[in-house]
Amino acid sequence: MKTLLQKDSQIPHTKRIVFLGDSITDNGLYIAFMDGYFMQHQPELELMFINLGVSSETVSGLTEAEHPWPRPCLHSRINEALRESKPDWVVLCYGMNDGIYQPFSEERFQAYKDGMLAAVRLARQMAEKVIVMTPPPYDHEAKLRQMNFTDSATDSYSWKYPYPCYNEILRQYANWIMTLGNNGEVDAAINIYDPLMKEWEILRTYNPEFVSGDGIHPAASGHWVMARTLLSRMFNVTLERTPEFVNTPASIPWFEHVLKRHRLLSAGWKEHVGHSNPDKADALPLNEAIEQADSLRSQIVEVTRYNVDSLYVPYDMRESDWNGYVRTDFYVRGREAIVVAPKAAAPGRPWIWRTEFFDCFANADLALVERGWHIAYCRLSHMYGCDYALNHMDSFRVSVMEHFNLAAKPVLFGFSRGGLYAVRYAAAYSEHVTALYLDAPVLDIRSWPGGKGEGCGDPVSWAECLAIFNLTEEKAATYEIFPSCSVEKLVKAGIPIIQVAGDVDDVVPFSENGTKLDQLYRNLGGTIITIMKQGIGHHPHSLENPEPIIDFIENLHISI
Repeated sequence: MKTLLQKDSQIPHTKRIVFLGDSITDNGLYIAFMDGYFMQHQPELELMFINLGVSSETVSGLTEAEHPWPRPCLHSRINEALRESKPDWVVLCYGMNDGIYQPFSEERFQAYKDGMLAAVRLARQMAEKVIVMTPPPYDHEAKLRQMNFTDSATDSYSWKYPYPCYNEILRQYANWIMTLGNNGEVDAAINIYDPLMKEWEILRTYNPEFVSGDGIHPAASGHWVMARTLLSRMFNVTLERTPEFVNTPASIPWFEHVLKRHRLLSAGWKEHVGHSNPDKADALPLNEAIEQADSLRSQIVEVTRYNVDSLYVPYDMRESDWNGYVRTDFYVRGREAIVVAPKAAAPGRPWIWRTEFFDCFANADLALVERGWHIAYCRLSHMYGCDYALNHMDSFRVSVMEHFNLAAKPVLFGFSRGGLYAVRYAAAYSEHVTALYLDAPVLDIRSWPGGKGEGCGDPVSWAECLAIFNLTEEKAATYEIFPSCSVEKLVKAGIPIIQVAGDVDDVVPFSENGTKLDQLYRNLGGTIITIMKQGIGHHPHSLENPEPIIDFIENLHISI
């Protein structure tokens, strides 16, 4: 299975990334959101996003009878588009128009598949990586809310009056797109269909009147879901927070410049390459568009530069409530971070550091914040505690220690894969760690996500792990991700450990992970307590009564 992730999960410094698609890509808000993220948080990167989307376009060459003119087809311009843009990566997003808003037809489906495969194979000849996105969902409920739309039976469905169950057709198209990532046709197949469906379902739970867009084109919130998904899959940047520039772009002057720059370049590139849509963009000659875009970028970076002047300065801070306590969300080096403050800090201002899964099975966390401990978290998901992640983790530690005036040495909570982050960080920065609480911890990637022992494994995460640690299957078989010399560092530093796990965990088998650590730690003279839960699997984490964990941690704090 392929992955776009690189060694140590590094984000490439320079790439020309070309997006080809229909009106959803032509609108390009999801691309502008990604560009905005990098300009705000990592303006030192030189990632070039080239939007070559064309409204109404297909890869199938099909057009519904009611369309005012033959729909543009990618294959009439793809050679010129690739030749002129000289991409490193190509991203294709088609499907919404390819079913031409009709009931399912094998002939139309085959035309879509043939068109996508032809585009993919041509792009592979001219780019390092080829990425396909599923089509987004069609939202008939949003279509019904449009003024003057009538949902009556007809034999002439079109983009104006789509087949009411058209989303079921797009589901089939999306499922097929995902097979391209499994069979090696592309370097990555990215599912935007399911994240959008999930987001809309959640939003309608809270607000039955929620409108996702016009049914075909997602609104800004949908474009952010698309951008967030692409950032995760393409660059291993995991985000949950919605930036202010998504909801109120007009209130963020620098993002207004990002949008202006994006539209300037998109129009310039699209008309430079050429297309058969009769609606032409008002575009500058490409060289002039690029010159103006470069000037705008300088202005944007001048505003956002403060974010990278220091590795340790938290920024864009927002306060909210967490179980009656003040929660502060912020960014450190472009990664989301959280600190929860107690009502009154315990002496020495101690803190626990959740390395993964903030607020999950948090009874020990809550008990400690009630006793005056701070809780901190930095979102470094899917990085598996690689060296690049450890560097980010230490920047985060310094940031919260200095800004929130916390103790120099936290207690790390490592749940599941977070155990790998916690133990690897403690081995690399043992002088900055008080103790470890590990819960059903991953300590050997061959066990999870590799699934090379008794556990079920996770093939997608395993492919990511191999790429991040620069391993092949063969090398991984003998590679010690956490060698005994690292355990020796923990013991020498006097870092005590408490472990909690279920004895029938078939996801992260304790015998392949925690048991080995327990035996080695004891043999080396280290302090370790292991609590086994009889008849319990990987979940639930922690203890129903967390007092043994609390006592272990608080006794350490008192003795320091």
